[in-house]
Amino acid sequence: MAVLGIVLIVLAVLFGLGVSVTSSASTTLEVFGVDFGVSVPTVYFLGALTGAALVAGLWLLKKGLGRGLRRRKEMRELRAKVTEGDGAPEVTTDRDETLADERPALGERRTEDPSETHQPH
Repeated sequence: MAVLGIVLIVLAVLFGLGVSVTSSASTTLEVFGVDFGVSVPTVYFLGALTGAALVAGLWLLKKGLGRGLRRRKEMRELRAKVTEGDGAPEVTTDRDETLADERPALGERRTEDPSETHQPH
């Protein structure tokens, strides 16, 4: 497959070079009612650029839809796990308890450390 891909790329490059080198004809190109006088190689490369943009757009669409599908599948699996169990899992962390213990009480005032150099934001 890789060899076939390389061969097709080489043929496309050679064809593009052949069109751009040997063709000196000029033509008119109409876009949304406006006429442009362009050379044939310009028309060819505009077509190639349009094709590349189309391929890139389709690739991005595929990636975006695949990501959404994976997220929906993961959510479905997580919901299934929660419904299989005894209800919603209880999530506790030691960090939450530590932060609550480090906070000063309502009436308590903290004194500033003179060696601390941080500016308040």
